[in-house]
Amino acid sequence: MDITFKLLDVIIFIGICQGLFLSLTLQRISNNNRPANRILSYLIIMATIMLIGRFIYFRYLTTWVIQWSFVVDSLVFLFGPFIFIYIKRLLFKGNDRIILPVINFAPFIGMLLFAFWFIVLYNSEEYYALLIEGSLNTLFSVISIIMIVFNFYFLFKSYLLVQEFRKMEKEVFSFDQTPVKYLNIFLLSVSFCVFAWFVAWLNSNFFEGNITYVNYDSVWVAIPVFIYVIGYFSLKQPELFRIPISKQNRSNSKDRLTPFEIEMLKQKLDSLMLNEKIFLESNLTLAEVAELLETSTNNLSWLLNQVYKTTFYDFINQYRVQEFVRKIEAQEHLRHTILALSMDVGFNSKSTFNKAFKETMKDTPSNFIKKHRAA
Repeated sequence: MDITFKLLDVIIFIGICQGLFLSLTLQRISNNNRPANRILSYLIIMATIMLIGRFIYFRYLTTWVIQWSFVVDSLVFLFGPFIFIYIKRLLFKGNDRIILPVINFAPFIGMLLFAFWFIVLYNSEEYYALLIEGSLNTLFSVISIIMIVFNFYFLFKSYLLVQEFRKMEKEVFSFDQTPVKYLNIFLLSVSFCVFAWFVAWLNSNFFEGNITYVNYDSVWVAIPVFIYVIGYFSLKQPELFRIPISKQNRSNSKDRLTPFEIEMLKQKLDSLMLNEKIFLESNLTLAEVAELLETSTNNLSWLLNQVYKTTFYDFINQYRVQEFVRKIEAQEHLRHTILALSMDVGFNSKSTFNKAFKETMKDTPSNFIKKHRAA
């Protein structure tokens, strides 16, 4: 069933209302993510402006509105850079004032100047005449594909940033933080918007609009979807990142610590794990363990990487898995659920536990318990 104009108007109107609400609410949320939320509110404001422009364009269509819509369209060149800035501010501590080089905003500035040049060069009636006779079709088509490629480029950069965070996360935390799931959904929703636009562009330029249900209405439905996704996560989980990661300069030099220092740190670390069982703390971090060892986080990270040949995340979770196995051998699973036991040994989620157990034991928890019963 094709989307009717009336239904599309309702979807866009709801998107506008939620966009206005979120842009005001996000800046009032009191948490450590405020610098990132400020950028996110700008993104939502831009998306809302685009929706308002679309609503006005088809409801109150005049030659003046058509001409000035070219100016509003230039905002599309800001989405990619702002998304990248938002993710970097959210992921890494110390990037609260990050500013991209001006060259990244050159397409936006260029299109804005180009749009105003058209306004000065032609009055609204002349511009409309050019539009009707098709003289601007090629120009708009080229600008559209540049916008699409430009935004896909920054989405790719943002995705790489998330992957970088995932690698660094294992060096700092013994648990999975919730934001990665959020950011994957965030980037997926934005990618969906851009992809819908790309398909609509292909349909218009190469298939003469013959692909059913694929047109520019798809793009305008995608933008509210983006706003709904952000609204859901930002209000349900305002504290998405408990502890942002600080980028550190870690030396991989083999002589960072002397043999004596290595041995002393190993003894202290083994004692913390075996005697004090600090791994039972679900939110254990590298910084907390380094403080207990009376050493720096860089020294501890180096020790784990170079001597133990592992990451902090894997090191701690190996002990948690071993503690879980001891509980199974003590028949505790007969009185408690697997999930309860996994929480007792320090895991903070079922998925993290299952993944760590499989990597360590090369088997699933349920299969391991079955084999243990059979034995």
